[in-house]
Amino acid sequence: MTGWNPAWAPSTEPSDAPPISGELSISALPQAARPKERVSTRVPVEFGAGLRQRGGSGVSVHIMDLSTHGFRIETHLDLHEDQQIWLRLPGLESSSATVRWVHGYVAGCAFDQPLHPAVLELVVARARGR
Repeated sequence: MTGWNPAWAPSTEPSDAPPISGELSISALPQAARPKERVSTRVPVEFGAGLRQRGGSGVSVHIMDLSTHGFRIETHLDLHEDQQIWLRLPGLESSSATVRWVHGYVAGCAFDQPLHPAVLELVVARARGR
C-alpha cells in the first residue's frame, strides 16, 4: 500500500473478492475516553527534591516539571497509580500528592492541595538560580 490517495476510485475490474462495506464515525470521543485537560500550565524545570512513600524513608527524586496542581518526576522508586506520596520541594514543607500515571521511571503526580501561584514562582525562580 502506497499511502493516502485522495483521487482513489473503486476499481471497475471484475474480482472474485467479496465486496467490503463499512462505516466511518467522526463523532466526539465519549467523555471517559477523552484525554484529560491540564488544570494548570506545567513549567519545565530541572532540580532535585525529596519524596517519601507511605511507611518509607525519604529519597531524592528529579523534578522534570512543576505546576500549581502537580509535577512530573524521575525516580528509581517502584511507584503505582493512585499511590499516596509526599513531596518535599526545596525550602518548603512536605506536600501530599497522588501518583496519576507511571511510565518506567517517570511518574506524573497531582498535589492533594494545589500550590499557591506565588509559591510556584518562588520554587521555579530558586530552581533556575534567580
